[in-house]
Amino acid sequence: MRKFEIYTLLLNVLLSIAFLSCKKEEPLPVISSLIVANAVAGSKPLLVNLNEGANPSYYLYRTASALKYGLLEGDVGKLNVENETQRIRLFQSPDTTATSQPLFDLKLQIGKGSINSLFLTGTVSHPDYLLETAVPPYHNQPDSTFGVRFTNLSYQSKPVNVYVISNGERKEVEGLVYKGITGYKKYAALAKTGTYTFEFRDQETQQVLAVYALEGAAKATENLWRYRNFTLALIGIPGTADPAQQQKTFMINNY
Repeated sequence: MRKFEIYTLLLNVLLSIAFLSCKKEEPLPVISSLIVANAVAGSKPLLVNLNEGANPSYYLYRTASALKYGLLEGDVGKLNVENETQRIRLFQSPDTTATSQPLFDLKLQIGKGSINSLFLTGTVSHPDYLLETAVPPYHNQPDSTFGVRFTNLSYQSKPVNVYVISNGERKEVEGLVYKGITGYKKYAALAKTGTYTFEFRDQETQQVLAVYALEGAAKATENLWRYRNFTLALIGIPGTADPAQQQKTFMINNY
């Protein structure tokens, strides 16, 4: 009886080994990156829900780290996704009960291993968005550069030009339409680099709509710009009297 039990145990072990050897290895999931930025004029902080189910009881972010309008801090808004078709819902805080209606309910097509940015724009009454897929440029250490691209997220605005003022004035972008976006442009971040001032101007009237002063590119340590890539957006509502929704710039740290 004892021998029979031992033989049975050995047979089970051998069969298990054979089964595991023949079992096809499952491939590791391919992760894609997704940055979400809130440029919806008049919106409250947005909470992200990546669940497929109807119950919005789980949120990726706590209220304290929701997506604030015109501001991205730290790793807030930087997501990793595995699905090629990714559902994403965004709720205005604190409207997060089981009966709440999302401000956005999107099914995004995300390429495997791709780098994506989801720019939320429009207004609370007319939400809109732009999904952009692009590979940020690589910055060699000896070059001491960083990258900036430009987008017009100012709801239904007229085309704008972008100028950079640094040792003179230079037009960087011509006729950037609403939801238009450029490729990345490289800028020096050397020890002698001064302030870069970027101006969004109305293409027709040349009126300055919003200004961003990029400082600190020359810092030797704790340099927030060197070797990284950013998106500078024009956001807000053209001509509004509401100070909270007036046109301004929104700097987004990509990678």
